[in-house]
Amino acid sequence: MKRETAQPLQNVSFRPWNRRDIHVLARLARELYAYIESIDPVWRTSPGAEEHLRGHLLDLFTARHAMTYVACDRQEIIGFITGSITQRPPVILPHRDGLIDNAYVNARWRKRGIGTRLCRMLLAWFTEQGVKEIRIHYQVSNQGALRFWERFGFRPWTTQAHLWLSGKSGPGT
Repeated sequence: MKRETAQPLQNVSFRPWNRRDIHVLARLARELYAYIESIDPVWRTSPGAEEHLRGHLLDLFTARHAMTYVACDRQEIIGFITGSITQRPPVILPHRDGLIDNAYVNARWRKRGIGTRLCRMLLAWFTEQGVKEIRIHYQVSNQGALRFWERFGFRPWTTQAHLWLSGKSGPGT
């Protein structure tokens, strides 16, 4: 899975997040969602999404079952990955699994191994927590995400379908 990087990552550092990162991470997550909206007409982000994302990230920050790692160019956050441990219904094994919630690297910094390193860090954290199975959700229209996650061994498992019931045509119909 080793990939060549376009340029050396001399000034890029990786670390666990801290509370001060939440505003920047919410902005980056909003950039991710804007990109998804641009390639997938079904995905729509609500007004005030960045504020909601800040609240969600704060909840994750205070939870013991979640972790986020960031990549920084000097002091600027250029990418992140967020994951959490979830409880599954008691009839499904394993009873808990890992969920990669969001992963994003600024477009200027892609194809340099940053996302790969962030993902490896999060997978190592899941392993340390005793998690045996990891899930991720991504849009089927995001071919870059599909290729990225397949390199780590992720394979489609379930399908989530979409139907508009409003009587009007929804996005993409």
